[in-house]
Amino acid sequence: MKIHRIFIPFIFVATAYSIDISPSKNTHPDILQAPRKHWSIIPFADPKRIDKANEINFRKIQSSLKIEPTRFSLSSLKDSLTTPSLRIVLTILNNGRRTYTFTFPDSQRFDFRIRNAQNEIIYVWSEDKEFLPMVGTTTLNPNDSLTYSEVVALEDFDEPLTPGTYWIDSILANYPEISTTTTFIVDP
Repeated sequence: MKIHRIFIPFIFVATAYSIDISPSKNTHPDILQAPRKHWSIIPFADPKRIDKANEINFRKIQSSLKIEPTRFSLSSLKDSLTTPSLRIVLTILNNGRRTYTFTFPDSQRFDFRIRNAQNEIIYVWSEDKEFLPMVGTTTLNPNDSLTYSEVVALEDFDEPLTPGTYWIDSILANYPEISTTTTFIVDP
């Protein structure tokens, strides 16, 4: 009797694992043959749904631009022993609840230009720069910010400064929707 108890479960287990895997038969599951109609992170994901999930809600992104100094005089620049310059700080803030991923075609992350009172461009930051041709990404979590800072010597401008108001336009590279403008004033 003891032999039968051992022998019967062995036959059952051997029968359960005997699967016909003949190469002449179609043994692929139906899921591999029919297109899937739902999203999955496994290899059969729908690209349209992935793009929609990665879409950036630009209403939730806030950009600000800070300039130091915001006002200076030409006479003080002439008396200065150091090279006069502007410090420009671009901050991008995620006010949303989702994490956003920004994709860049090269190593450039931001750009800015300076315009005079006649709306003529007198300086473009990226004009004399070379950027590595490598795709990059930056992730911005909820309530987090990105900060880009640059110091620009006033002697690098295309024309000398004259008294008046100047505008600085900044942009996040590859995202023209994320831009901001501020001013600085030059006194005589």
